[in-house]
This record gives sequence, C-alpha cells and structure tokens, in this order.
Amino acid sequence: MRHKRCLAGFGGQCPPDDIHVRVYFLQQGATLDQVVRFYRHYNAKQWINNDGKPLKNWKRLAWTWIWHGRSMRDHTGKSGSFP
Repeated sequence: MRHKRCLAGFGGQCPPDDIHVRVYFLQQGATLDQVVRFYRHYNAKQWINNDGKPLKNWKRLAWTWIWHGRSMRDHTGKSGSFP
C-alpha cells in the first residue's frame, strides 16, 4: 500500500486529489479558473474517457487542456478553456 501512496500526484491516480491538480496547473502557468473548469468537467464525467474506460493519466489531459487554453488566449486575447 505504501508504494501506491508514493505515486499519488504523478498522473496515474484517477480521480486525482484536487490539490495535485491545482499544483500541476499552477506549475504550468495556468489560471485557477482553468483548474476549476478542468476538475469539474472530468469529475462530472467520473474520470471516464469517451470509450467508457477509466482515464489512465489525468496529467496528459491537463496538459492538453492548458495548451488549448493558451492557444485560445493567444488568438483571441481572452483566457479560454477547453473544451
């Protein structure tokens, strides 16, 4: 059991602890609004992908979410969220 606790926060724990998500987003230069939107979106989906399977790595999704948010901000001048 100890080994599993050590891996918490590395992306493979779904659902992740909200504090790990906040820290990751802030480390990537994202806003708190992006954190809240991301967490609420995937929490509502129960951390299941579109194929009905549990997510394997929330950090991959978070990176994509942050990237799309930056892309929208760069093109529109407004902070965006994905999707």
